[in-house]
Amino acid sequence: MSWSMLKRATRLPLAGSALLPIGARSLPLTKTQLPHRRWVSTEDIKQQDKAAGESVDAEETGVIEKTRQESLMYFDRILPFRTSNWDLRQWFSYIVIADKRPEAIKDHVMALANPVDETTQTPSIPNLEITEVIPMKRDGGAFIKFRVPQNWTIADLNKQIQLNTLKESSKRLSILNWISQASAFSVKGQPWIEDLRRYPSRTIKVKFEGPALTEEELYSLFRRYGSIVDIQPDPAVATVIFKLFRGSICAKNCITGIKINDTVLHISYEKQTHKSIIVDLLTNHTRLAIPVIIALLATLAVIIFDPIREFFIENHITNKFAINRNNPIVKWIMNISNKTMSQIHQFLGQEVARQNKNGGLWSERRDIVRELRLWIEENVNTFIVVLGPRGTGKQDLVVTHALHDRKDILYIDCDKLVKSRSDTAFIRNAAASLGYFPVFPWLNSISTIIDLALTSLTGQKSGLSESKESQYRNMLSTALVAIREISLRGYKATIQEGDTEINVKEEDYLQQHPEKKPVIVIDRFTTINKSESNNFVYKEIADWAALLTTMNIAHVIFLTEDVSTQQLLTDSLPDQVFKYVMLRDASKSAAKSYVLHSLHEDLVLDKNGDGEVSEEEFKKLSESKRGIAELEAQLDACLEPIGGRMLDLQAFVRRVRSGEGPLDALQRMVDQTSEQITQMFLNKDQGIKNAQAWVLIKMLADNDSVNYREFINHPLFKSSPEASLVELEQHGLISMSRDRGVLCEVRPAKPIFKAAFKNLLREGSQIANVLETAYLNKIITFETARIQKFEKELESLAYCTGKKEFNGRLQYLAGKIDACNNNILKAEDDIKKINSKT
Repeated sequence: MSWSMLKRATRLPLAGSALLPIGARSLPLTKTQLPHRRWVSTEDIKQQDKAAGESVDAEETGVIEKTRQESLMYFDRILPFRTSNWDLRQWFSYIVIADKRPEAIKDHVMALANPVDETTQTPSIPNLEITEVIPMKRDGGAFIKFRVPQNWTIADLNKQIQLNTLKESSKRLSILNWISQASAFSVKGQPWIEDLRRYPSRTIKVKFEGPALTEEELYSLFRRYGSIVDIQPDPAVATVIFKLFRGSICAKNCITGIKINDTVLHISYEKQTHKSIIVDLLTNHTRLAIPVIIALLATLAVIIFDPIREFFIENHITNKFAINRNNPIVKWIMNISNKTMSQIHQFLGQEVARQNKNGGLWSERRDIVRELRLWIEENVNTFIVVLGPRGTGKQDLVVTHALHDRKDILYIDCDKLVKSRSDTAFIRNAAASLGYFPVFPWLNSISTIIDLALTSLTGQKSGLSESKESQYRNMLSTALVAIREISLRGYKATIQEGDTEINVKEEDYLQQHPEKKPVIVIDRFTTINKSESNNFVYKEIADWAALLTTMNIAHVIFLTEDVSTQQLLTDSLPDQVFKYVMLRDASKSAAKSYVLHSLHEDLVLDKNGDGEVSEEEFKKLSESKRGIAELEAQLDACLEPIGGRMLDLQAFVRRVRSGEGPLDALQRMVDQTSEQITQMFLNKDQGIKNAQAWVLIKMLADNDSVNYREFINHPLFKSSPEASLVELEQHGLISMSRDRGVLCEVRPAKPIFKAAFKNLLREGSQIANVLETAYLNKIITFETARIQKFEKELESLAYCTGKKEFNGRLQYLAGKIDACNNNILKAEDDIKKINSKT
């Protein structure tokens, strides 16, 4: 406060004998006669309290009272004020003292109001005493009661205290002096202490109880407390706007209750209404706000969630923190336990059979495994396609044998993704396959609802909802970043060789260290299921794998049974020569070796004979031994129809282990396969396709393969033989061999299918008669449709019967109709023969 402000402050009458609390003006009161605060209430309220025996009073609120020998002053900036319940300024103090108790405030105020002279060591005001301290934590100040010393008037005391406070505050050496400088003001009114949530505001409301004050009077009354921005006079309630909070706080505490010209002033803070820019943007500028919010949310997701997801993807590939067999600590514990158990068995004289799980089945595939490992170590265009029929053990060959010692492997099963029933299930399965975490699939449903609501309100989409294609694309992009981090572990931009530093590029580092790059295994990659809703997965994975190979940050291996996938991969990675591995069924000798090894694994007894075997177990073991003895004698006959398909060999072994005889197991497998073929290809109402499948079954029942030329002239295949055969191949009934892309031979999809075909066609079979009858009826329907088509053309040529130019066409159509009719007659005759036998 400046000196001019102090001078203006002395123009109005100061609090003293001329201004007493309401109801205490007639008689002088001492402090011992009344409390420091009086609870203000009307006579009606007092009577109601007395009648009800009310004993609870608002002790910390009310009106401050004082005697004629006391002076009441308000000191501001003693504590930090609050503008809301969450204002952080309440936790910080603008003054030196950190203790906000009345005793600490009393000492601090005394040092400001009555400083000690440094030369004489005497206080500025002798015998000055503070009788009461009333902190105002919300307003950041305190009411201080001083006992007026002898030979001092209240006006002189207040003036001296103001001068001392201003002088002492200015002495404080602080870079925040202009903020924390305290001031003292005499209290002219009758302040009301309340604990309502009416927080300080720069705007105060002045309510007049009597005639209203003029604008000039309001200015002269309030200007001493701080700069005024505006005054809005009103007969009932005037508004005064201060530049700073300090002015409004001091004015409210010092002026409330003052009486001027028969008018009592009641002052209160105006309730703050914060106009939020964000709320205004959302409500009034939705077309601009929604894209901004989406951009902010996307940025937030990238900043917060993407690093977390990259970490989880890296852990999913490296298994660094996973508790499984690939964890180094788990491996160490398992090695110790295996060695310990081996020593115990040796000590007890027992022998544990350790045989290759697959016996000799993999002996003939060692060259393929060696070639796969060599391609990965060569690090030249590591884009490998392993092609083979279903059940040939492609996954076992690659993961278990070729990559058994690799640390960083990412396995993706396309079939699990494509067959997800809902978008939420797809997102979960896709995230699980990559280790992508956290993922919020439920947000997509909520975003779709919001998008629909905003579209109906604003006519514009919010863009919050993402398609599953874009979400999966984002997952693959995040996985690419994580894979790059894995492959560049240990990379240094410069290496020291002697006294020179050599710069190393990332490309050179990756080319020299192929073992650092993870291996991405993509299983069941096919284009057969074109009708699936998630069929886009194949294209996205192909493009992603092509990018990994182009950046040279990973080895990619595709496992597929579909020859047509080559075109999709070529589209994603043109000008690239793929490395192909073709898997065939195992040979007879390898299949026999595998079956024998698998069955002998369960029949190893300890050589000491100390182990006790129950009678039931011994009987079961004897039966199994007899079964193996029978199997060895009949093995060639059993394996001939089964062939070398691994899944079928495993099923055969399981049946024999369960106690079935070799021939019984084979017969049950053939019957089961026959039923599968009937349900998949013959029972469904697919019209001509069922007939085509039956033709193939009859042709392949007695032949290992059929030449493609035999289908060209067949009536059911003549219109599009290749397309029909390819569709049946994709559905798993047949397999076809190609010579430089041209179809050559047609074979059963699995060796056991040939035995199943024979089983369906065996003489006297009721199933064969039913299927053959259905086939002949479809032939009749097919030929009848052709005749009707030819007849329509003849009708259109009726007016040309006398012209020689059309005789050739007419004879051609007549011959076709005659051939079709002969086929119908032959089919009907065959149906009669079948019915006569049944």
